[in-house]
Amino acid sequence: MQTSPSSQRSSTPLSGNAPDDGSRSLDDANSIVLRLDGKGRVISLNAFGQQFFGFPASEIVGRPIVGTIVPEKDHNGNNLAAMINDLLQRPEAHRHQINENRRKSGDAVWVVWSNRAFFDFRGKVTELLCVGNDITDRKTFEAVLESARVQLTATVQAQNAQLQESNRRLKKEMAERKAAEQALKESRDRYRLYSMASTEGILFHANGIAIEVNDALAKLCETPREQLIGMDILHHFVSPEDIESVKRKMAANDGYVYEITALTPSGQRFPAELRSWPGELSGRPCRVVSIRDIRQRKKTERQMIQSQKMEAIGTLASGIAHDFNNMLAGIQGNVEIIRHQLSDRSPHQKRLAFISKIVQRGARLSGQLLGYARGGQTEISLIDLNHLVRESLEMFSHAHRQIDIETRLSSDRPTINGDHTQIEQVLLNLVINAVHAMPTGGRIHIETSTTVLTASDDRDYEIVPGRYAMLSVRDTGHGMDADTRKKIFEPFFTTKPEGQGTGLGLASAYGIVKNHKGYIDVFSKPGAGSQFNVLLPSAQAALQPNPKPEPHAQESAETILLIDDEPDFLDVGRDMLILLGYQVVTATDMTEAEKRLQSADGTVKTVILDMAMPGPGAEMTVTRLRQQAPTVPLLLTSGYGRNGDTVRKLMPYCQGFIPKPFRLTELSNAIRTARNAAPIDRAAPP
Repeated sequence: MQTSPSSQRSSTPLSGNAPDDGSRSLDDANSIVLRLDGKGRVISLNAFGQQFFGFPASEIVGRPIVGTIVPEKDHNGNNLAAMINDLLQRPEAHRHQINENRRKSGDAVWVVWSNRAFFDFRGKVTELLCVGNDITDRKTFEAVLESARVQLTATVQAQNAQLQESNRRLKKEMAERKAAEQALKESRDRYRLYSMASTEGILFHANGIAIEVNDALAKLCETPREQLIGMDILHHFVSPEDIESVKRKMAANDGYVYEITALTPSGQRFPAELRSWPGELSGRPCRVVSIRDIRQRKKTERQMIQSQKMEAIGTLASGIAHDFNNMLAGIQGNVEIIRHQLSDRSPHQKRLAFISKIVQRGARLSGQLLGYARGGQTEISLIDLNHLVRESLEMFSHAHRQIDIETRLSSDRPTINGDHTQIEQVLLNLVINAVHAMPTGGRIHIETSTTVLTASDDRDYEIVPGRYAMLSVRDTGHGMDADTRKKIFEPFFTTKPEGQGTGLGLASAYGIVKNHKGYIDVFSKPGAGSQFNVLLPSAQAALQPNPKPEPHAQESAETILLIDDEPDFLDVGRDMLILLGYQVVTATDMTEAEKRLQSADGTVKTVILDMAMPGPGAEMTVTRLRQQAPTVPLLLTSGYGRNGDTVRKLMPYCQGFIPKPFRLTELSNAIRTARNAAPIDRAAPP
């Protein structure tokens, strides 16, 4: 068994395609895909793995891996049960490993495994994802080679003994034997040197002139292997600014690893890693040089740095959105209270309605921040594309007066089922991209329509035939060439100067459209502007006018405990609840809340809790509330939105959630829903 330590721990949930698609791709994989729980029991084994080991899912799911496909010990006596236990305790030490496994038939097989661990919030392993590939043939071949080597060694030794006894009489045979031994030694030496870097370029050179190269080096040099023999390859392959430094380091160091800029005959430059050590070929001293292409490693390093930067930005965005939503909640609450204190005919009602509209727009902006920070969870609703365009452009046009925006909205009112915030983000990203393409001003044309895609349509991608709503954004900017068009949806690709763009706008738009089962077509030529057509599956349901909800008035004055550490929101929240007919007691922390519950002596009928309370944290706060008032409905609220991990974890122990900011009607409905919800018979979260 061979293990390789992991460079990082993962606590990120699996992501990518929708669960159904992900299940099919795992089932169809030509590799073994095995999932284990934190106790080493099998959660799932894909179809390939079931066929490979001979265990159907019904016979292995739920059983310990040790004793099924992993024996207690392998044929060398290695304790595999202890290895599995160590894997569950220290997954970072077993990122990659090779070990013996057992089929149901009892046959031994060898598998190379890649393992990834998932942790809960306490750092305990909850699941292992193991992907394996069969290397039994390779291990068998290695055993055959070892047997042949032992047999060859024994044969040579026997021949040596016989030749020594006949030395005086068989001088000619001795010379032939020595020649054979020399040839065998050269073969072994060459095999050893080549196998040290089978995927790397290998060069044998004497005084800089190549005397042997492998196929990997020929591929790196973009030159046939035969043509490289006799060339001074380093002068052709190493950039001029590095060649002298390389020669000095090669002369002074054996096995020293250093980076160079490599060149190819086509003029391509790329980073490479070079190492050199002394060797021998055909009895002739030489230098051996290994050259590794590290472009992918460098790219991964850059992406990791960018990812860490974006993660930090996401954390900042989440905090900003939370504080922003708390401020909006205070504004919205006061607006609701004032509107209900004024008559319907008051001239101030119109201004208050306008303020409320601006608050909701601000809430959508903070929703975009939260969506960005948390990976874009979706809340599906019926969307009128015409209304979305009008609403989005209303705030956009004021900020870009040098741009003329024209719209042509279909009378068919194209509708889709989607996440309103994300689709609005797609439109705004496309419009912003168009603005950046016209730095001195220009015209943007936005159009909505419906169309039907058929299987016979000539497109660069596979489509699902059907009726689609189309959102088109066309500009009069500088346009793009074909090479740029191919890359515009790649993450971090940007044509802007360094520091002036992240390259995420169009990439996020593409991801959102793809997650909505849609497509984006791009048409552009240099100097002729660009047009983006977003195609999204049409909704089946028709749009209905939204009735104006009315607050629910309480028939009896029930008592509600409102817990929030923000004094301003606590005041406006209390007044909103009083306006709805409730009696209200308030608390700014958990200690005060426990005192309020104790003094209320059972009169509190509902608790409203802000999740972002200072102190023990949301989970401990809910636990303490459940211990003191296990039957009282608990309604959570937060400026972080409903898509956070903490909300999802706590919802099974609460009767509802209402995101800040909220209207009076939304608060009333949320309380009524929580009061009517079935009692929770679960224990509080650990």
